[in-house]
Amino acid sequence: MAMVDRRSNKPGPELDAGEAAAQILESREAPRVGADFPVELHSPGFDAPLPARARDISTGGICFATASQVALDSLRSVTLALPNGRTRLNVEAKWQTTQGLDDSVLTGAVFVGLLPAEAASLWDVVDKTSRDIGSFLYETFREHGATLDDAMSIAQTTRMRVVPRGRFICQRHEPQEPGDDSIFIVHQGSVELTLPIRAGREVRLGKGGAGTLLGGLGSVAGMLPMESAQTREETQLLEVSRSAFSYLRVSKPLLAHWLGQVIMGGHLRRMDAVVSRLAEDG
Repeated sequence: MAMVDRRSNKPGPELDAGEAAAQILESREAPRVGADFPVELHSPGFDAPLPARARDISTGGICFATASQVALDSLRSVTLALPNGRTRLNVEAKWQTTQGLDDSVLTGAVFVGLLPAEAASLWDVVDKTSRDIGSFLYETFREHGATLDDAMSIAQTTRMRVVPRGRFICQRHEPQEPGDDSIFIVHQGSVELTLPIRAGREVRLGKGGAGTLLGGLGSVAGMLPMESAQTREETQLLEVSRSAFSYLRVSKPLLAHWLGQVIMGGHLRRMDAVVSRLAEDG
């Protein structure tokens, strides 16, 4: 994964645990939520606005996906469809990264010089999107004992990813690219779950649709994937990245611990089912 950052790459002084925790909290001062809607980018270097797709949004900034890299220093503003109509907002691009999972370039930008009415409209978008994603996650997690507040808290750490048909989200015992070793929840679409057991043979674990939890072992336990997951169609995923999970660990440690248990439990149940099936086949 390639990363471009406007900040200095020089290593700073090593932080103690308290300073590191404070830095994590500060980096997510404004709640963000996964989103997928069209955005237009404006730059003096563009002959016309460049189309993009939002991947997450907060009242402080936006992450969007493009097919190719955008010069960070040239980006000046973005046009969003807000409740009161299309609005062009000034931005300052902060970072850019190439994500291998979905063949897109993600760029993060902060909003600059927002007027009170613009900030209020943004909050309406973030609030509505948080409620929509939170309701979806509540339906996903309530059988595991989640409350609506839990679901809303997780929703506000998400980013949307759109993965082409036939792409592996994770492969058993294969190291994942940094940035792709996240917790994923299928939002739309479907995946095929398999367990390779030896060369040329694999056990089908089944199809996973909306609400299926994938990956996450790297973030939760520093482990390689236990299974393989491949998209059956273009699939929309809600991502809780490693950094977002670190934020949960600091801001809501009990919720992070619970989420880690849910993820580990799901993997172990699928592994137990495979062992039982192989034992029956003898």
